[in-house]
Amino acid sequence: MATTEHFNLQTARAATISEANGRASIYLATLSSNLIAFAFIGQMSRLGPDFYAFALLLFPVLAFVGVVTFQRLVQPSFEDISYAQRIARLRNVYVQLAPKLEPYLLVTRGRPGDSGPHGGPLSPSGWQLTLTTAGMVGMVNSVVIAASAGLVLAALGAASLAVTLAAGTLVGAVALAMHRAHHRHVRDAYKPETIDRFATLAAGTQTPSRPGAAALEREAKGSNSSRSDRGASTADEP
Repeated sequence: MATTEHFNLQTARAATISEANGRASIYLATLSSNLIAFAFIGQMSRLGPDFYAFALLLFPVLAFVGVVTFQRLVQPSFEDISYAQRIARLRNVYVQLAPKLEPYLLVTRGRPGDSGPHGGPLSPSGWQLTLTTAGMVGMVNSVVIAASAGLVLAALGAASLAVTLAAGTLVGAVALAMHRAHHRHVRDAYKPETIDRFATLAAGTQTPSRPGAAALEREAKGSNSSRSDRGASTADEP
């Protein structure tokens, strides 16, 4: 049973990594393809009104895709830490059942929640959060948001390029700070027991029955009982 749980946790960790890589790849591919289209439109329109119209329609959509991608990438990163902690608990079980394995297994000491991602000794630092896939997407998406702000000012006829760059830099810095603040908030609020609680709730749910399913079940039980009664009466006859 313990080895089966260990295998399931390893599979869940692999699923979180696969999902993170897939979502990041989709976002970066969408961004790169739209930037190529953006360059073609700029050449054809010679940076005219069509260029700004296309850009102001394109970049807000890219920024939205980046925000939802970032928020989803934050979640599996901490889910992966929780799965790793639960695997460490299983190693403790292996050592308790077979003490001779202790030199060959990395065994954690202390309570299960002491090294959690919400303030424990193994809590990821702010720079470590930046190195994650979510941190990378947050950085790139902040640049997209900054470019959107700069294009808005340019379309409105900003006084100079310096004003446009300064405004875009300010908006990008604020967007990056908001991304990082959300990342740290999820780190501080996340608890390893959350996955266990969700798994328990999922195991306790029942699939709602289809309309008429209860009546069909009662009819089937009635037919079975009538058959058994007929069989009993036939067995009682001489």
